[in-house]
Amino acid sequence: MYSWLFVLLGTAVCSVHQAFGRPSFIVDYENDRFLKDGKPFRYVSGSMHYFRVPKPYWRDRLHKMRMAGLNAVQTYVEWSRHEPEPGKYNFEENYDLP
Repeated sequence: MYSWLFVLLGTAVCSVHQAFGRPSFIVDYENDRFLKDGKPFRYVSGSMHYFRVPKPYWRDRLHKMRMAGLNAVQTYVEWSRHEPEPGKYNFEENYDLP
């Protein structure tokens, strides 16, 4: 009885793995494109300077970017705000890294 249950469970797990598989991301140099899970993929990116947006608005701004069709976000770290003096670091409030 338990052996059949084990076989049934094993088959179900294998089927789910086959159906969903492992996510993949490949650079197709021959055709100058990206492939995500075997399908052509295009980055649509925008920038958000997290240190210029009050922290309570971060989630809202990122959500709006996603709703506008962006699938990537670019940012940079304004290090002079994180280390205002040599050896003194600030990662509080708006200077927390998202």
